[in-house]
Amino acid sequence: RMLSLREKRESASPDAGDGDDVLLHTSPSSSSSDGNPGGRKARYPRAVPFIIGNEFCERFNYYGMRAILVLYFVNYLNWTDDNATVLYHAFIMLSYTTSALGGMLADSRLGKFRTILYLSIVYCMGNLVMAGTAIPGATGDPPSWWGAALGLVLIAVGTGGIKPCVSSFGGEQFSAAQAVLLPTYFSLFYFSINAGSLLSMLITPKLRGDVSCFGDDECYPLAFGLPAALMCVAVVVFLCGRRFYREKIPDENVILNVCRALWIGLQSWARRQFNACRGRAPSNETHWLDVAGKRFGSQFISDMRALKRVVVICLPTPLFWTLYDQQGSRWTLQAEKMRTFSMGALGRFRPDMMQALNAVLILAMIPLFDRGVYPLCRRLKINVSPLRRMGLGMILCGLSFVVSGLVQLRVESAGHTPSPPAGTAGLRFVDVCGNNVAFSVNGGAVSTLDINHVSAYEYYAAGPWNIGSSNGGLLAYTPQADSLTTVTCAANLTTPLNDTVLVPLDDSFERGAAHPDKALVRVYNLAFALGNLTASADGNDGKTTVLVQAGMASSFEEFQFVSGNRDIQIDMSSGLSQRVSVSVDDGALYTLLMYQGADGSLQSYFFVEVPGNDVSILWQIPQYVVVTAGEILFSITGLEFAFTQAPASMKAVMQAVWLMTTAIGSLIVIIVAESTLFSVQSTEFFAFAGMMGFVTVIFVLLARRYRYLAEVEAEEGHEKKFTDTHPLLEESSTDV
Repeated sequence: RMLSLREKRESASPDAGDGDDVLLHTSPSSSSSDGNPGGRKARYPRAVPFIIGNEFCERFNYYGMRAILVLYFVNYLNWTDDNATVLYHAFIMLSYTTSALGGMLADSRLGKFRTILYLSIVYCMGNLVMAGTAIPGATGDPPSWWGAALGLVLIAVGTGGIKPCVSSFGGEQFSAAQAVLLPTYFSLFYFSINAGSLLSMLITPKLRGDVSCFGDDECYPLAFGLPAALMCVAVVVFLCGRRFYREKIPDENVILNVCRALWIGLQSWARRQFNACRGRAPSNETHWLDVAGKRFGSQFISDMRALKRVVVICLPTPLFWTLYDQQGSRWTLQAEKMRTFSMGALGRFRPDMMQALNAVLILAMIPLFDRGVYPLCRRLKINVSPLRRMGLGMILCGLSFVVSGLVQLRVESAGHTPSPPAGTAGLRFVDVCGNNVAFSVNGGAVSTLDINHVSAYEYYAAGPWNIGSSNGGLLAYTPQADSLTTVTCAANLTTPLNDTVLVPLDDSFERGAAHPDKALVRVYNLAFALGNLTASADGNDGKTTVLVQAGMASSFEEFQFVSGNRDIQIDMSSGLSQRVSVSVDDGALYTLLMYQGADGSLQSYFFVEVPGNDVSILWQIPQYVVVTAGEILFSITGLEFAFTQAPASMKAVMQAVWLMTTAIGSLIVIIVAESTLFSVQSTEFFAFAGMMGFVTVIFVLLARRYRYLAEVEAEEGHEKKFTDTHPLLEESSTDV
């Protein structure tokens, strides 16, 4: 919407009267930049398809890489959720901070074309580093952090540097006769952004999770490699249009001039304070910036002072981006702990694909708000001023975190691994040796179980345990504090007595921490008299076969399945065999106990060690709907507000300030994650919602005192007019 207002002003024909429609025909005396004779319909500049194609490929690359980034940190580099969140938002912060650098380079003698080209090459190098260092062993075993750090720094410099340049460079290709086509161009440009981001956020998670490569069941090299290839294509496409590009080299660098004026003004202010302390007479300047007017002119300084009104209103806005950008970090980590679903022939829905819902909702909600919500408000005489829309957007963003907090409460309470009280250890029993077996600890009765049953955990002081069973089993065991132990009694038919076999639960496997989108199964061989056991099954990496000796177990990593019904073939060295059919859920850990029945037959018992993800990922849909509605109200309106309210000479500076609010928002996430203030994720979500509520109150108080530019001009007796109706490209512009 910010662009649409500007485009209407720029596309207005100098000869058009008030209220006249602007036609798609040039005037008889004019000609298009492509040499078309006057009177014909305006044609698109030949450079436009190359710029649109470049933007599609670049956005596919950026959002595809970003969609899987936090899971790459957690699942491949083995970082904690907090560390992954910090690095993810540090990358976003750097990407938006370098936008100011790109704007300054583009406004210098380097120009937009060379800025885009050179930084795109840096961009490509970063993507290639990410793809190359994602190959197992490329940075060592276990993988080191330096590959991701180097790649992301290069990508941040590249994407941030070209961010403020590409769309405006496309607009510069239009002559005055073609200015009526600008709205369509920006619509196509916006469509290319959303089409590229939507496709990439669907494709790259599938490549990550559904493809196996280099001996790993996830293929990050391919998931990063496809976006890298698209970025290289983007550079080639951009270069192919070089002979059609025209560029207007700016006369001065506004952002740099503002920085210089601020530096001069601050020096003057410091001198004035020093002189005041020494009792010297103050200078004649009424404002600390006035001294810079000698170099930059009084109008420039006046515009800088007017810009302050808009900047002050933007001070509370970074917290919106603090919450909004967590879709790719905290919300993705939340999705990873939820139950996904099958898409039939398309395979499994992956947790990091959920981010694509935001792009889908944006495309659906923009026309809904523009053609439905806003016109309805006007008919009902409801004031929908920009600042009111922005305030409502902030409220909705905060509410989305209330919703995500409620969902997180359900995730946290859904079958997580028990946590023993301080100084104790957990103990449970599994009976595979007969019915009505009683278990005891230190002489006290605990549980009585029938065969193929498991008890709940009970907690005892972490001292020596004397564990017994009514069928004669005895075990002396000393657990570690805060640990969990499972004990089973299995009949050992090689001796006259029944032995009790200790089966420890590997409590390093918290629910969802290791493989949240897979089920892990270990096989325990308690059939002592039947010899060694061979287990085989078709898992994620194809057919897996494992040899398990008597009294031993396979590791959880051996058998990995997606949720559903699976078959495990068991073959004993004695010749007995059995096909065991099991049902598994993503994120769960299971143990398959193979034992010998009283009649000598091979028996099995399959039980849950750690429950799976039983909260559907579809419960995230409401929070995405609410935050996207907030984005429409806040982000798009904010762009329009920042552009229209800034003085004409300060619009580039205001764009840089607006981009910096996103960088500051990510910095806040980094501070919160690094501070470890919240040990429970749901509490953090509710805390962010509370912070947004507090900041929204501040924003409302500032907005109530704000006077729109039109009101200020009316009070000062100025005639309201647009100051930027000149064509984007003058006839004197030079070819690149």
